[in-house]
Amino acid sequence: MPRVDSPSLDPLAEPTARVTPGFIAVLALTNLGIWTAFFTPIQFLLPLQVEAIDPVGKEASLGVVVAVGALVSLVASPIAGAFSDRTSSRLGRRRSWVLWPTVAAVAVLVLMGGRTTIGGLVLGWALGQLTLNASYAAVTAMLPDQVPVAQRGTVGAVVGAAQPLGVIVGSLIATMVPGDNTAPTGQNARYVVVAVVVALTAVLFVTRMRDPQLPRDRIPALHAGSFLRGFWIDPRQHPDFAWVFLTRFLVILGTAFVTTYLLYFTRDVLGRSPEEAGDTVAAILQFYIVALLVFALIAGPVSDRVGRVKPFVIGASLLCAAAIVVLAFARTQGMATLAAALMGAGFGAYTAVDLALISRVLPSAGDRARDLGIINIANALPQVLAPLIASVWIAVLKSTSYEVAYQSLYLFAAVVTVLGAVLVVKIRSVP
Repeated sequence: MPRVDSPSLDPLAEPTARVTPGFIAVLALTNLGIWTAFFTPIQFLLPLQVEAIDPVGKEASLGVVVAVGALVSLVASPIAGAFSDRTSSRLGRRRSWVLWPTVAAVAVLVLMGGRTTIGGLVLGWALGQLTLNASYAAVTAMLPDQVPVAQRGTVGAVVGAAQPLGVIVGSLIATMVPGDNTAPTGQNARYVVVAVVVALTAVLFVTRMRDPQLPRDRIPALHAGSFLRGFWIDPRQHPDFAWVFLTRFLVILGTAFVTTYLLYFTRDVLGRSPEEAGDTVAAILQFYIVALLVFALIAGPVSDRVGRVKPFVIGASLLCAAAIVVLAFARTQGMATLAAALMGAGFGAYTAVDLALISRVLPSAGDRARDLGIINIANALPQVLAPLIASVWIAVLKSTSYEVAYQSLYLFAAVVTVLGAVLVVKIRSVP
């Protein structure tokens, strides 16, 4: 199989040649591997491990595990991206940073299944976030590196579809790979399968993608002061970058309140038993994923065709907020499924077009991976804040009832998401 893009690319030029279906497929599959490694532990394996270790304080303990991992990702992605931008390896700037972090991530994932304390899970998932985010920073930079503006909605849609497919793969791993949900080490085989998935997709990226070498004479001199100052993107000089960061942060924060405790929601509000909860979540997520895939694959190409991005971002964010409101009042699996389908439609469209929006406000061609890593803070920081806020919120209000606790939390999440939608109008340079 030949490599899937042109060897004559200038690593610092704005791409103009359309990418091939092979390029899109490899990029999507690599994202699928990374998102499988992100979502399977967060959605399935970590909640089950935490509950087996600390059944009484499961909400707070899971919040700590997820939040510490997200804190690590706050710094891992932009720093790895900055070094990727400066890499002059014969493998290119991006393939090097997919290869070696993935090797480390595989080792971490294999070891995660044997952790029997909350402290061990905190350390293990922190290392998992460190290695996976280093790889993700490089993979994400391929969009502005090699995809022309007129094709970014379409490519963003296909790449964005990798996120829900990662949930599908994760649910299949959690339900089809044997494990013991009552034992701290009962997820070991499932972690090994996740490691295999991320390894295979990374090998595909490294062996099939062309990634032009950055000449050494085009690498800026490295000074600690200027390197560190580069992580501050002045909102006065780059206001659209700042608004994209803020709006993405708000939308992801709103949706993170839902996803972090979905397994516990099915247990404590919908009344499912520990044995039933995993299957219930998987059944609900099927509708979420189908809707997400359909609307992502529609919104991206339509956005390219009409040449507009912001209306799609705003509409998708508002649809996510509406879905959260429905979930706040859900007391049956049917209502929760309806909310999931609405959320999937909104987040699918959002994922497709927001990635295209981000790629058009990056300040510098020479720092694409670093700047995308900074934007990734808007993805990661909500994963820190949402579990912390939600764990306190639920702990305080569950004495009244779990229904009151989750309903009020989700209504707050909907307000946050609406604010993220409204502020998109502040972005001026992108239609």
